[in-house]
Amino acid sequence: MIDTLYYGDHHCNCGHHIQNNASVQFDADVLSAFMHKVYNGFDTSKEVDAALWHEVQRIINEGTVEGLAQAKTPPSHDTMFYRELRHSNEVFSAFKVHTMGVEMAAKLLDRDGNLKPFDKWLHDVSGITSHQVGSWLRTEYDMAVIRAHAAADWREFERNKDILPNLRWMPTTSPEPESSHRRYWQMKLTLPIDDPFWNEHHPGDRWNCKCSLEATDEPVNSPDDLEPAAPHRGLENNPGKDGHTFSDRHPYFPDKCSQCFAYRKSGFRNRLKAWFTNRQKDCYNCPFIDGCLYGTEKGEIKNIKKAARQTLQGSSLSHPDFNGMITVSRRSIDEWTNQPHIHYAEKNRMLLYIDDVLKQSVYLGHKQDCSTKPGSKWVHLFETKIQGDRSWIVVKEYQDGTKILYSISDGENILIGLKEK
Repeated sequence: MIDTLYYGDHHCNCGHHIQNNASVQFDADVLSAFMHKVYNGFDTSKEVDAALWHEVQRIINEGTVEGLAQAKTPPSHDTMFYRELRHSNEVFSAFKVHTMGVEMAAKLLDRDGNLKPFDKWLHDVSGITSHQVGSWLRTEYDMAVIRAHAAADWREFERNKDILPNLRWMPTTSPEPESSHRRYWQMKLTLPIDDPFWNEHHPGDRWNCKCSLEATDEPVNSPDDLEPAAPHRGLENNPGKDGHTFSDRHPYFPDKCSQCFAYRKSGFRNRLKAWFTNRQKDCYNCPFIDGCLYGTEKGEIKNIKKAARQTLQGSSLSHPDFNGMITVSRRSIDEWTNQPHIHYAEKNRMLLYIDDVLKQSVYLGHKQDCSTKPGSKWVHLFETKIQGDRSWIVVKEYQDGTKILYSISDGENILIGLKEK
């Protein structure tokens, strides 16, 4: 199904038709460890392997970052938009990993119901792994680049729609353009940015599409008998509007909640509550999925601290308007995760991508540190937003010149005494 969806009816299985992007280098050790876990009884029907999940989302996130960087005007300081894209990549990666694991586990037993020898099983699942972390993952990376670029362009179109109210479909850069989109740019299709057409139909609504849009003040141009081609499955949404790299209609996702591993794992009481509230499928805003990926609040903090200590502790951060490097210490991680906040869980998750968050924040200035502890001299504040509410990242500067990430606050009193930069 995925081969046909990504590459059409006429395709080969070797993946040579896909550009082998050097950025897509899957960690072989992570894959090997996962395969041993599955062979030794890891329950792929109920669990998502954390290491494999992080590796897949790392690659999809790299595609998203690349796409945003290619945009004419990247959406600077739009932290909520970045966060939505990142979260959608987390959810998509989880369902991809779950699908991969279930398919691999299904091949563990031979016809007599006996566990296959490990080498025999490795051979039998080689087609699954070569697709899931090979050609398919490269295609998903490429589409993450395309969709993030298109999403960033869309945000710019929205900002400038008072001046340039219409959008024109531009020719593709693909050497083999698809016929379904050719008619749009041949007729110079031009519609208002608020036209419902753009909700589902836009460049990037078909796998490997390389069309684009251009903002214009030229008049609307659309035939009365326009019959738009249906978007490909998984690409029906406009990522510039909802912040989702892929839609939850992609084949990795279940058709309904009762088929979802996270829903089945949530417990009878939660499932009963969802049934009585007539919950509709919305995978990117689902408490069952978030609960499965991040665990309970206490468990999530523990996992975040562990991940942060492994990947962030001892690293250095920078900001374009701030002089000097900022170090992340063990205390930084503890103070950040312990700090109360109106968006407590989201604040903690933000720590794992603090490098991006800090770069997108606004440096406000500094003030004298009122702490009684010796050595601390200045407090520097950087403004960001969480769920639309302002928060301030705190960096402490010491008498020896070192600058340490300290914490984050949602209290406006922290601005008292601030000397603007």
